[in-house]
Amino acid sequence: MEVNFDKETLTSEDGFWIMFYFLKEHYDLAGGEFDLSDILSACEPMDWSDSGIKIPADSSMIEYWNEALKKYRKQGKPNFKQLKK
Repeated sequence: MEVNFDKETLTSEDGFWIMFYFLKEHYDLAGGEFDLSDILSACEPMDWSDSGIKIPADSSMIEYWNEALKKYRKQGKPNFKQLKK
């Protein structure tokens, strides 16, 4: 698990689209429905090693974030959604 949140500079727009991919992955994994409180509690900052380094309560959240970051780097902003009438 790589934790390098402070090693990279992202714009606010980058962060927004990465968060879109992050949440979309959770939405897809949950079959189209998820409880936001589950994600928030899994992302709650903890200091498991008393080192002063904040990591999410569920360390897999970092992996999901890194996957969303990779997806954003590869695909850029998501395509427009086609609305149906």
